[in-house]
Amino acid sequence: MSRISIPQLEAFFWTAELGSVLKAAERLHIAQPTLSLRLRQLEEAVPSPLLERAGRGIRLTPDGHRFLRHAKIVLAAHRELQASVAVAEMSGTVRIGLAEGFAVACLPSLIAEMREAYPLLAPEWTISTSSGLEQSLADGHLDLAVLVDPIGQRDVRLHFLGAQSNRWAAPVATELANSATAQNLARQTIITTPPPTSMYRQTISWFANERTQPAGFCFCSSLNASLQLVAAGIGIGVFPTRMIQAYPGAAKLRAIQSDPPLADGRVYVADRADSDPGRTAAIARLFERATGSMGYFNGMQD
Repeated sequence: MSRISIPQLEAFFWTAELGSVLKAAERLHIAQPTLSLRLRQLEEAVPSPLLERAGRGIRLTPDGHRFLRHAKIVLAAHRELQASVAVAEMSGTVRIGLAEGFAVACLPSLIAEMREAYPLLAPEWTISTSSGLEQSLADGHLDLAVLVDPIGQRDVRLHFLGAQSNRWAAPVATELANSATAQNLARQTIITTPPPTSMYRQTISWFANERTQPAGFCFCSSLNASLQLVAAGIGIGVFPTRMIQAYPGAAKLRAIQSDPPLADGRVYVADRADSDPGRTAAIARLFERATGSMGYFNGMQD
Protein backbone atom coordinates (compact mmCIF):
# COMPACT_ATOMS: atom_id res chain seq x y z
CA MET A 1 0.00 0.00 0.00
CA SER A 2 1.29 3.48 -0.89
CA ARG A 3 2.03 5.92 1.87
CA ILE A 4 -0.73 8.35 2.81
CA SER A 5 0.35 11.99 3.02
CA ILE A 6 -0.96 14.90 5.09
CA PRO A 7 -1.96 16.88 1.95
CA GLN A 8 -4.04 13.88 0.82
CA LEU A 9 -5.75 13.68 4.21
CA GLU A 10 -6.47 17.44 4.15
CA ALA A 11 -7.96 17.13 0.66
CA PHE A 12 -10.16 14.25 1.83
CA PHE A 13 -11.20 15.97 5.07
CA TRP A 14 -12.29 19.23 3.48
CA THR A 15 -14.05 17.50 0.58
CA ALA A 16 -15.97 15.43 3.11
CA GLU A 17 -16.74 18.48 5.27
CA LEU A 18 -17.86 20.72 2.40
CA GLY A 19 -19.30 18.10 0.06
CA SER A 20 -17.54 19.67 -2.90
CA VAL A 21 -14.14 19.33 -4.55
CA LEU A 22 -14.29 22.96 -5.71
CA LYS A 23 -15.07 24.31 -2.23
CA ALA A 24 -12.38 22.12 -0.68
CA ALA A 25 -9.82 23.41 -3.17
CA GLU A 26 -10.80 27.00 -2.38
CA ARG A 27 -10.53 26.29 1.35
CA LEU A 28 -7.02 24.88 0.90
CA HIS A 29 -6.01 27.61 -1.58
CA ILE A 30 -5.01 25.13 -4.27
CA ALA A 31 -6.21 24.45 -7.81
CA GLN A 32 -9.09 22.00 -8.23
CA PRO A 33 -7.03 19.59 -10.42
CA THR A 34 -4.39 19.44 -7.68
CA LEU A 35 -6.98 18.54 -5.06
CA SER A 36 -8.55 15.93 -7.37
CA LEU A 37 -5.12 14.37 -7.89
CA ARG A 38 -4.58 14.11 -4.13
CA LEU A 39 -7.96 12.40 -3.73
CA ARG A 40 -7.13 9.91 -6.48
CA GLN A 41 -3.76 9.15 -4.89
CA LEU A 42 -5.46 8.62 -1.54
CA GLU A 43 -8.06 6.24 -2.93
CA GLU A 44 -5.28 4.29 -4.65
CA ALA A 45 -3.67 3.84 -1.24
CA VAL A 46 -6.76 2.42 0.48
CA PRO A 47 -8.64 -0.80 -0.31
CA SER A 48 -12.13 0.65 -0.85
CA PRO A 49 -13.77 3.87 -2.14
CA LEU A 50 -14.09 6.69 0.39
CA LEU A 51 -16.20 9.19 -1.58
CA GLU A 52 -19.08 8.93 -4.03
CA ARG A 53 -21.15 11.28 -6.14
CA ALA A 54 -24.46 12.49 -4.69
CA GLY A 55 -26.31 14.70 -7.16
CA ARG A 56 -24.05 17.68 -7.78
CA GLY A 57 -22.05 17.07 -4.64
CA ILE A 58 -19.91 14.41 -3.02
CA ARG A 59 -20.62 12.33 0.06
CA LEU A 60 -18.81 9.77 2.17
CA THR A 61 -19.21 6.05 1.65
CA PRO A 62 -19.60 3.85 4.77
CA ASP A 63 -15.85 3.13 4.58
CA GLY A 64 -15.30 6.86 4.11
CA HIS A 65 -17.06 7.62 7.39
CA ARG A 66 -14.80 5.18 9.22
CA PHE A 67 -11.71 6.56 7.49
CA LEU A 68 -12.71 10.14 8.35
CA ARG A 69 -12.63 9.38 12.10
CA HIS A 70 -9.02 8.26 11.82
CA ALA A 71 -8.11 11.14 9.48
CA LYS A 72 -9.35 13.68 12.02
CA ILE A 73 -7.11 12.20 14.72
CA VAL A 74 -4.05 12.30 12.44
CA LEU A 75 -4.72 15.87 11.28
CA ALA A 76 -5.28 17.08 14.85
CA ALA A 77 -1.98 15.51 15.92
CA HIS A 78 -0.24 17.08 12.93
CA ARG A 79 -1.59 20.54 13.80
CA GLU A 80 -0.44 20.08 17.39
CA LEU A 81 3.04 19.08 16.20
CA GLN A 82 3.24 22.08 13.88
CA ALA A 83 2.14 24.40 16.67
CA SER A 84 4.80 23.08 19.03
CA VAL A 85 7.66 23.92 16.65
CA ALA A 86 6.29 26.91 14.77
CA VAL A 87 5.41 29.19 17.67
CA ALA A 88 8.36 28.67 19.99
CA GLU A 89 9.69 32.10 19.07
CA MET A 90 6.49 33.98 18.26
CA SER A 91 7.14 37.65 17.77
CA GLY A 92 5.53 40.79 16.47
CA THR A 93 2.16 42.37 17.12
CA VAL A 94 -0.95 40.36 17.89
CA ARG A 95 -4.33 42.06 18.38
CA ILE A 96 -6.25 40.36 21.17
CA GLY A 97 -9.77 41.20 22.31
CA LEU A 98 -11.09 40.23 25.74
CA ALA A 99 -14.68 40.23 26.92
CA GLU A 100 -14.77 42.87 29.65
CA GLY A 101 -15.90 40.69 32.56
CA PHE A 102 -13.22 38.13 31.75
CA ALA A 103 -10.57 40.87 31.38
CA VAL A 104 -11.29 42.43 34.79
CA ALA A 105 -10.40 39.17 36.53
CA CYS A 106 -7.81 37.68 34.17
CA LEU A 107 -5.87 40.37 32.25
CA PRO A 108 -2.98 40.78 34.74
CA SER A 109 -2.41 37.00 34.78
CA LEU A 110 -2.61 36.80 30.98
CA ILE A 111 -0.04 39.58 30.54
CA ALA A 112 2.38 37.96 33.00
CA GLU A 113 1.99 34.53 31.39
CA MET A 114 2.50 35.92 27.89
CA ARG A 115 5.59 37.92 28.83
CA GLU A 116 7.20 34.81 30.27
CA ALA A 117 6.25 32.45 27.43
CA TYR A 118 6.67 34.78 24.43
CA PRO A 119 8.84 37.78 25.35
CA LEU A 120 9.12 38.83 21.68
CA LEU A 121 5.36 39.01 21.22
CA ALA A 122 3.74 42.46 21.41
CA PRO A 123 0.03 42.03 22.29
CA GLU A 124 -2.40 44.90 21.74
CA TRP A 125 -5.35 44.41 24.10
CA THR A 126 -8.90 45.52 23.27
CA ILE A 127 -11.49 45.29 26.06
CA SER A 128 -15.13 45.42 25.04
CA THR A 129 -18.40 43.51 25.03
CA SER A 130 -18.21 40.01 23.60
CA SER A 131 -20.62 40.85 20.76
CA GLY A 132 -18.55 43.88 19.73
CA LEU A 133 -15.34 41.85 19.79
CA GLU A 134 -16.91 39.08 17.73
CA GLN A 135 -17.87 41.58 15.03
CA SER A 136 -14.39 43.17 15.11
CA LEU A 137 -12.87 39.72 14.71
CA ALA A 138 -15.12 38.91 11.76
CA ASP A 139 -14.21 42.25 10.16
CA GLY A 140 -10.48 41.54 10.50
CA HIS A 141 -9.74 44.20 13.12
CA LEU A 142 -8.59 41.60 15.69
CA ASP A 143 -6.39 38.51 15.39
CA LEU A 144 -8.14 36.58 18.14
CA ALA A 145 -10.49 37.19 21.04
CA VAL A 146 -11.92 35.67 24.20
CA LEU A 147 -15.69 35.64 23.77
CA VAL A 148 -18.53 34.76 26.12
CA ASP A 149 -21.63 33.08 24.65
CA PRO A 150 -20.77 34.18 21.08
CA ILE A 151 -23.51 34.72 18.54
CA GLY A 152 -21.70 32.72 15.85
CA GLN A 153 -20.32 35.02 13.19
CA ARG A 154 -19.45 33.52 9.83
CA ASP A 155 -15.72 32.78 9.32
CA VAL A 156 -15.06 32.90 13.10
CA ARG A 157 -13.66 29.70 14.64
CA LEU A 158 -14.41 28.90 18.27
CA HIS A 159 -12.18 26.95 20.66
CA PHE A 160 -13.91 26.19 23.99
CA LEU A 161 -11.98 27.52 26.99
CA GLY A 162 -14.32 26.91 29.94
CA ALA A 163 -17.63 27.70 31.66
CA GLN A 164 -17.69 30.74 33.94
CA SER A 165 -20.07 31.11 36.85
CA ASN A 166 -22.51 34.04 36.78
CA ARG A 167 -24.31 35.69 39.67
CA TRP A 168 -26.65 38.55 40.31
CA ALA A 169 -24.74 41.44 41.87
CA ALA A 170 -26.68 43.71 44.22
CA PRO A 171 -25.77 46.58 46.56
CA VAL A 172 -24.66 45.24 49.92
CA ALA A 173 -27.49 47.06 51.68
CA THR A 174 -30.23 45.47 49.56
CA GLU A 175 -32.89 43.47 51.37
CA LEU A 176 -32.92 40.72 48.73
CA ALA A 177 -32.55 37.17 50.02
CA ASN A 178 -29.41 35.21 49.17
CA SER A 179 -31.54 32.98 46.94
CA ALA A 180 -33.92 35.46 45.29
CA THR A 181 -36.70 34.54 42.85
CA ALA A 182 -37.37 36.21 39.53
CA GLN A 183 -40.39 37.95 41.05
CA ASN A 184 -38.21 39.47 43.79
CA LEU A 185 -35.49 40.57 41.37
CA ALA A 186 -37.95 41.97 38.83
CA ARG A 187 -38.92 44.71 41.31
CA GLN A 188 -35.38 46.12 41.10
CA THR A 189 -33.91 48.29 38.35
CA ILE A 190 -32.02 45.87 36.09
CA ILE A 191 -28.63 47.17 34.96
CA THR A 192 -27.34 45.52 31.79
CA THR A 193 -25.44 46.15 28.60
CA PRO A 194 -27.51 46.82 25.45
CA PRO A 195 -28.54 44.10 22.99
CA PRO A 196 -27.16 41.92 21.49
CA THR A 197 -24.55 41.49 24.25
CA SER A 198 -24.31 38.19 26.13
CA MET A 199 -25.16 39.94 29.42
CA TYR A 200 -28.37 41.33 27.93
CA ARG A 201 -29.32 38.02 26.28
CA GLN A 202 -28.81 36.04 29.47
CA THR A 203 -30.71 38.56 31.60
CA ILE A 204 -33.71 38.72 29.27
CA SER A 205 -33.87 34.96 28.70
CA TRP A 206 -33.67 34.23 32.45
CA PHE A 207 -36.67 36.46 33.18
CA ALA A 208 -38.52 35.16 30.11
CA ASN A 209 -38.07 31.55 31.26
CA GLU A 210 -39.67 32.57 34.55
CA ARG A 211 -42.45 34.45 32.70
CA THR A 212 -41.53 37.63 34.50
CA GLN A 213 -41.00 41.17 33.19
CA PRO A 214 -38.64 43.51 35.09
CA ALA A 215 -40.08 46.83 36.19
CA GLY A 216 -37.29 48.87 34.58
CA PHE A 217 -33.87 48.78 32.94
CA CYS A 218 -30.73 50.90 33.00
CA PHE A 219 -28.54 50.24 29.95
CA CYS A 220 -24.79 50.86 30.04
CA SER A 221 -22.34 49.85 27.29
CA SER A 222 -19.53 49.10 29.78
CA LEU A 223 -19.72 46.05 32.01
CA ASN A 224 -17.27 47.60 34.47
CA ALA A 225 -19.27 50.82 34.66
CA SER A 226 -22.44 48.74 35.10
CA LEU A 227 -20.90 47.10 38.16
CA GLN A 228 -20.04 50.55 39.51
CA LEU A 229 -23.73 51.49 39.14
CA VAL A 230 -24.69 48.44 41.17
CA ALA A 231 -22.18 49.36 43.89
CA ALA A 232 -23.68 52.88 43.92
CA GLY A 233 -27.12 51.43 44.67
CA ILE A 234 -28.72 52.16 41.26
CA GLY A 235 -29.89 48.60 40.64
CA ILE A 236 -28.80 44.98 40.19
CA GLY A 237 -27.29 43.03 37.29
CA VAL A 238 -25.82 39.76 36.02
CA PHE A 239 -22.01 39.51 36.12
CA PRO A 240 -19.31 36.82 36.10
CA THR A 241 -18.73 35.72 39.70
CA ARG A 242 -15.00 36.32 39.38
CA MET A 243 -15.61 39.87 38.17
CA ILE A 244 -17.71 40.63 41.25
CA GLN A 245 -14.95 39.25 43.48
CA ALA A 246 -12.23 41.21 41.65
CA TYR A 247 -14.10 44.52 41.79
CA PRO A 248 -12.10 47.05 43.89
CA GLY A 249 -15.25 48.03 45.77
CA ALA A 250 -16.36 44.45 46.36
CA ALA A 251 -17.29 45.29 49.95
CA LYS A 252 -20.18 47.34 48.54
CA LEU A 253 -21.56 44.35 46.58
CA ARG A 254 -23.43 41.14 47.28
CA ALA A 255 -23.33 38.15 44.94
CA ILE A 256 -26.80 36.59 44.96
CA GLN A 257 -27.51 32.98 43.95
CA SER A 258 -30.90 33.27 42.26
CA ASP A 259 -33.67 30.70 42.20
CA PRO A 260 -33.47 29.23 39.59
CA PRO A 261 -29.70 29.68 39.16
CA LEU A 262 -28.24 31.56 36.23
CA ALA A 263 -26.67 29.49 33.47
CA ASP A 264 -22.89 29.51 33.25
CA GLY A 265 -21.33 31.60 30.49
CA ARG A 266 -19.47 29.58 27.86
CA VAL A 267 -16.07 31.13 27.18
CA TYR A 268 -14.18 30.62 23.92
CA VAL A 269 -10.91 31.61 22.33
CA ALA A 270 -11.91 32.69 18.83
CA ASP A 271 -10.05 33.50 15.65
CA ARG A 272 -10.80 33.87 11.97
CA ALA A 273 -11.03 30.80 9.74
CA ASP A 274 -8.02 32.01 7.76
CA SER A 275 -5.84 32.66 10.84
CA ASP A 276 -2.69 30.69 11.66
CA PRO A 277 -4.04 27.74 13.70
CA GLY A 278 -0.64 27.15 15.30
CA ARG A 279 -0.45 30.61 16.81
CA THR A 280 -4.05 30.47 18.00
CA ALA A 281 -3.51 27.04 19.60
CA ALA A 282 -0.38 28.29 21.38
CA ILE A 283 -2.11 31.37 22.78
CA ALA A 284 -5.18 29.31 23.73
CA ARG A 285 -2.94 26.96 25.75
CA LEU A 286 -1.39 29.99 27.43
CA PHE A 287 -4.86 31.25 28.37
CA GLU A 288 -5.71 27.78 29.72
CA ARG A 289 -2.63 27.86 31.95
CA ALA A 290 -3.36 31.37 33.21
CA THR A 291 -7.03 30.70 34.00
CA GLY A 292 -6.14 27.31 35.47
CA SER A 293 -3.53 28.74 37.83
CA MET A 294 -6.03 31.25 39.20
CA GLY A 295 -8.93 28.78 39.29
CA TYR A 296 -11.07 30.96 37.07
CA PHE A 297 -13.34 28.14 35.90
CA ASN A 298 -13.13 25.89 38.95
CA GLY A 299 -13.53 26.17 42.69
CA MET A 300 -15.24 29.58 42.67
CA GLN A 301 -16.16 31.09 45.98
CA ASP A 302 -19.74 32.37 45.88
